[in-house]
Amino acid sequence: MKIIQKIINETLITFGILTAIFAILTFFIGDQAASVSTLFTCGNLAIPVKSIFQFFILSFLIALLKNFIYSNYMIKKLPRVLRQIFLFVLCFILLVFMILVCGWFSTDSKLPWLLTALAFVLSFSCTIIITTLLEKKDDDKMNSALEKFK
Repeated sequence: MKIIQKIINETLITFGILTAIFAILTFFIGDQAASVSTLFTCGNLAIPVKSIFQFFILSFLIALLKNFIYSNYMIKKLPRVLRQIFLFVLCFILLVFMILVCGWFSTDSKLPWLLTALAFVLSFSCTIIITTLLEKKDDDKMNSALEKFK
């Protein structure tokens, strides 16, 4: 039950972040991007409902991947850096799959692919840095508590 709750929480957090990012993008570039991407078919007025459901599916699949990569089984098999690289690669493959299946933008144009890759690398890098710093802080806290206990 705890894992299901964790997956639901992570899905909703990822979904909320994705929706907020696209709401901001829609407001600023929606009219210009309407001819390039199905994500912006409503221009700067709204995010299409079908895109919202696609974001939810993407968020859920990312939460499943993340929980698998950070499961006890994988923690025993792979060091943290390899797990993060593995998660990065799998999430990027999932993103490419969603772009192709949902037709978010034309596969002929290189600019959307480049911008997607750049945005993904930047956001994933920020996530890894923040996660690593938080884990280090928690480890230091636990180690100091352990020292006090001894």
